[in-house]
Amino acid sequence: MRKFLVFSILISLLFSCKEENDKMRVFTCGIRHESNTFSTLPTTEANFSVARGKDVLKDHEWAKVAEKEGVELIPSLHAYAWPGGIVERTIFERYKSEILTDLKNAGKIDGVYLDMHGALHVEGYDDAQATFIKEIRDIVGDKVMISGSFDLHGNLSADFVKNINILTAYRTAPHRDGEETKARAMSLLIECLKRKLKPYIETVTIPILIPGEKGITEVEPLYSIYAQIPEIAKKEELMDASIFVGYAWADLPRSAMRVFVVANDAKYAKTARTEAQNLAQQIWDKRADMKLDVPSGSIDEMIALANKSEKSTVFISDSGDNTTAGAPGDNPQVLAALLKNKTKRAVFAGIVDPNFLSQCVELGVGREIDSSIGGDKDKTFGFALPIKGKIEFLSPDSIMQTDRGATVLDVEGVKLVVMKSRRSFIEKVDFEEVNLNPLDFKIVVVKLGYLYPELRDIAPEHLMALTSGFCNLEMTTLPFKNADLKSYPLDINREWKAK
Repeated sequence: MRKFLVFSILISLLFSCKEENDKMRVFTCGIRHESNTFSTLPTTEANFSVARGKDVLKDHEWAKVAEKEGVELIPSLHAYAWPGGIVERTIFERYKSEILTDLKNAGKIDGVYLDMHGALHVEGYDDAQATFIKEIRDIVGDKVMISGSFDLHGNLSADFVKNINILTAYRTAPHRDGEETKARAMSLLIECLKRKLKPYIETVTIPILIPGEKGITEVEPLYSIYAQIPEIAKKEELMDASIFVGYAWADLPRSAMRVFVVANDAKYAKTARTEAQNLAQQIWDKRADMKLDVPSGSIDEMIALANKSEKSTVFISDSGDNTTAGAPGDNPQVLAALLKNKTKRAVFAGIVDPNFLSQCVELGVGREIDSSIGGDKDKTFGFALPIKGKIEFLSPDSIMQTDRGATVLDVEGVKLVVMKSRRSFIEKVDFEEVNLNPLDFKIVVVKLGYLYPELRDIAPEHLMALTSGFCNLEMTTLPFKNADLKSYPLDINREWKAK
């Protein structure tokens, strides 16, 4: 009996070891950034937030997908910075080196998941994204599957795509499906590993350069075009399809709109190509219909329109200094216009000026300040604006001198939010942090292009101020040199057909 028990235990251990050895292993990493090449504000290490190890996996749907499927995840560095200027070379190379070292030490892996944006650009590199994935491919070899999730505002070059097996992008702008997209990238990777598929990607590049504000997926013409993606992805020969609106504030050869269709195998390339061409041609044929989905004009015109509106609250976007697209956020041009127009019941959220904030902290709540604000980082379009105001609020982070520090002043009837570091008011909680409710005001100015989903859903009315800045919405006014100058609308007479 004892011999039989020992034998049974040995057999059980043998099978458990085999099961453990057979467990799929996926390495995860990512360097996410949307790089505005026109901006003079570099993106540095201080701008990045970084997660490593188990911290990477917390509260993410893609990690839950892997866990449910019994996949072992080997998380390396995942770095993210708010959109800004070109990324400094030293920090990119340090992050890349850490990821590649972790990959070399990861042991046998079956797949790699890349958590990316797609519009990363790095100082001194022609195409840092292509370099990054090539070095990953050189380590893992051709048999390991690489899957990636992307923002639809990415610009993926052919050199990048040739080293990835699966890619999928957001299907909404404003973005509502970030976690869903990442989970899809992981699900597709696991499906390929389980079924031993060899996916194949077809790409059609469309010579169009439009800002994201003209690429809204919730309105026509893109609404109907994006609506076709789920049905295409369900086809037996195919796995997924993505439309990249692209990131237009990058003066690079790879900046353009693109369609990607992922087939189960290269033998289905023709089907994938046909679907990609069909989507691309629809987009090209509707290029002139991709417009701003809200009224637009000069800031003076938008202020006048807001004051005449019967709506209780009107949001106005300071689009040229859009911090969610990489602008510095310290241009006071709209504040100057509000004051010139003697605007009341308005909130300006907000402007970045750490020196001005320090002065407010030194003075304290209830005190008056007579100083100038803005124009420190953006010296191309920005300027220093003299103002006088009363300090009404200082956040606890201001006192503690953290990056989330902020103050609110009353400046001639305008509530002015001043921040220590660059961030954007994209949700109601951002206003609540500085003790404000946006719906208490007639006019709410935000340094955005389109409103992010929560504000878009609650805003009674939205207007777009066509202000100057590194995120100018008129593509023909930008000093492009390296992008395809024959792209629409730089060349409105361009003829093109999807091939």
